[in-house]
Amino acid sequence: MRQLPNKFVQTIKSVHKENGEQWLKRFNKLIEECEERWDIQIMPPFPLSYNFVAPAVQKDGKEVVVKLVIPGEEFNAEVYTIQQFNGRGMVGIIDVDLKKGILILERLTPGKMLASIEDDEAATRIASRVMKALWVPASDTLQIPTSEDREKALLNILIENPEGIGPITKETLQEAAKTFTALNRSIEKPYLLHGDLHHYNILNAGSDSWAAIDPKGLIGDREYDVIQFLLNRLPAENLSALIDKRIALLAEELDLDTHRIYSWGFAHSVLATCWSIEDHGNYDEAFFHSIQYFWDHRRPI
Repeated sequence: MRQLPNKFVQTIKSVHKENGEQWLKRFNKLIEECEERWDIQIMPPFPLSYNFVAPAVQKDGKEVVVKLVIPGEEFNAEVYTIQQFNGRGMVGIIDVDLKKGILILERLTPGKMLASIEDDEAATRIASRVMKALWVPASDTLQIPTSEDREKALLNILIENPEGIGPITKETLQEAAKTFTALNRSIEKPYLLHGDLHHYNILNAGSDSWAAIDPKGLIGDREYDVIQFLLNRLPAENLSALIDKRIALLAEELDLDTHRIYSWGFAHSVLATCWSIEDHGNYDEAFFHSIQYFWDHRRPI
């Protein structure tokens, strides 16, 4: 019997409700099935957040990674996105079972997170190389979410919370929704994006090679895909100076429009804060404070 951390169990129940309860009841059988089906031994997991992720050892001694999730559209989008990136700056898939929410991935070694790099400029340059490898123009046939879906998500939050939510006022919600609409209508060339790219989703794959993991999959502006990176590992003080440096470097390395970065930053930091309040009843202080920062720096689209 494998014991899951209480915090992880509560997260699964909170986010997935009844589906989460049922998944937790079947969890140990799912572990047994994976070990038998792929002839592997699943080791203690990595630190858990929303999904079960653990290293595993094959019969020949080779290490892989097992990811177990609650099946659904989000998981399908993740798998499809990894397949579309086809090894360009992205971890590779060994096998998958969409119906059961099982994903067997290659193990990136040494696997050090980009978050371990103390030099922020060096970390940002590494991230820019991964982004450059990942992004490709999106085809019309891709069955994954778009930035318009995120616009709709924010509009739904506004409808359900007409007076605001948590510290987010109704005026801020309204302005963020307008910003989403203006940005989406002005996208000239949509790209296939990671959708959740930050310091903890970029791992060292040997020597000076780095690769992304855990994509959500998103179609939209390239400028949108840098926002999660900008909002992670922020200091308690001089937040704006660090974000400014990151934006300047990414814009130069990737030929991005800084004004669109600031506008996407405002729209997404509002949405991300709302999601956190809905899921957990609280929010990240740095994300919340960045709303005003992006608001002050953006220009009308």
